[in-house]
Amino acid sequence: MLLEPKDIEEILKPDGGKFKVDSVESAFIFCKKIALKHYENFPVGSVIIPKSLRKHFFSVYAYSRLADDIADEYLHEFGKSKAIAGLELFEKYLLDDNYAIAQAGNPVFIALAATRKEKKLPAEPFQKLLKAFLQDINFVQADTISDSLAYCQNSANPVGEIVLRLFDLYNSKTAPLSDNICTALQLANFWQDLSVDRTNGREFIPKSYLSKYGLRIDNLFSSENSIKLYKCLSELYDYTYELFDNGAELVDYIDNFRLKLEIVLTINGGLKILQKTKRLNVNILEKRPKLNIIDIINIMIKSIFFKVRTQWR
Repeated sequence: MLLEPKDIEEILKPDGGKFKVDSVESAFIFCKKIALKHYENFPVGSVIIPKSLRKHFFSVYAYSRLADDIADEYLHEFGKSKAIAGLELFEKYLLDDNYAIAQAGNPVFIALAATRKEKKLPAEPFQKLLKAFLQDINFVQADTISDSLAYCQNSANPVGEIVLRLFDLYNSKTAPLSDNICTALQLANFWQDLSVDRTNGREFIPKSYLSKYGLRIDNLFSSENSIKLYKCLSELYDYTYELFDNGAELVDYIDNFRLKLEIVLTINGGLKILQKTKRLNVNILEKRPKLNIIDIINIMIKSIFFKVRTQWR
């Protein structure tokens, strides 16, 4: 189920509008349809996830997916002010579980409220995701890598926190390791999508990195700057790889076999994308790397044996 901007307007109604449901079970079914139709980095479609937890992954993903759509498709359809208002409504419903349930209709927030209650999930990571989507709407190029990391604290790290909490494995040991992995995944996605984001007017290379190598947004394609750009990007790739490496220890603290395998697959997938991104050299500004069937097979074989380290340099 892919929702159009006008469908999202219905979801933004307290009772879910035309998507109104009359039970928690129906709410979870609605979220499942959204999740299985359009999932990306969140492992909602994975058979690795235990059956008892899948409905909770569906509700969390449906919430995140629709909030993301508000900051993207909804924004383009109805404008900035309406998109911001939509995210503010999401936060209002998030923080007032009884309000959504009392309406006996809004499928996303009925399901999410049930998930949060059963799994004892705090509101904070869900609020952070909304903050990241607001940052997307009001996009500003990062001045430093610290600004990029601050964005990841809202856009990526909460996903890892929520997953660990769903498995009752979020603690002082696992939290920082998860943050390293999630931040690395977000950064790898930035570098992978440089060609796509540039066409949308977004530049994710921090200004300080461009300045360090004597580069500017308007001269990145200059052939005389190709060596400078290569060095700049290589430093960013190495930084990202170190984050993956620093977070890999997380698997040692995961006693759930299925989640451990999911994490290893995720790390290895991110590392492979990062590797293919680096191999494109400066052509990354014009071409987006993708995993092929051989890559996927290699990732799966390596992950089965819980290997997460790769040769980088």
